[in-house]
Amino acid sequence: MLSAPARLDAVAHSPAMRGSTYLPDGEIPAARVHELEQQLPALTRGEAEFESAFERYLPVRSTIPVPDRPRTDHNPLNREEYLLHVVRRVAGAS
Repeated sequence: MLSAPARLDAVAHSPAMRGSTYLPDGEIPAARVHELEQQLPALTRGEAEFESAFERYLPVRSTIPVPDRPRTDHNPLNREEYLLHVVRRVAGAS
């Protein structure tokens, strides 16, 4: 059960026992919460409840992927080329 959250970049804190109930505690990136919610019924045979609350912002640890395919249209970063394309499209539409 605890390996699934670890695969989703969760960090476990001290668990607690309340009677016959086990209460794991920890932190998980907000982007991965939905994945954990989807996996929880299978991991616990439908007997778990999940509660989450936003705690704080942290810097992103990964890098933004760079597109690996060439553009198929005009590049908006090349202002002159892009504006010429837009002007032609607007002029042709009227």
